[in-house]
Amino acid sequence: MASGNGHLLVSLTLPTVTREQYVEQCKERARALLRVAQIREAVTSMMADMRKHPDCGVPHEIHVTGIFAAAAGDAVAARAYIEGF
Repeated sequence: MASGNGHLLVSLTLPTVTREQYVEQCKERARALLRVAQIREAVTSMMADMRKHPDCGVPHEIHVTGIFAAAAGDAVAARAYIEGF
């Protein structure tokens, strides 16, 4: 689409993803990391993803569970953290 001054105007539309869909995508990435025993990376991925979406704000206290799980190398606790969203 051209504007009156000869410049090309581009309309960008972002796909609309519900909060539930976004969280599920985040969980899938974290689960994939857990499957290959990358516990710290799985927790870090989930934490980072939850910070990226405006509707996924989580109190820091919730992330402490994941941080402790990652520090202990506890895959069961890390999975519980991830699935808790």
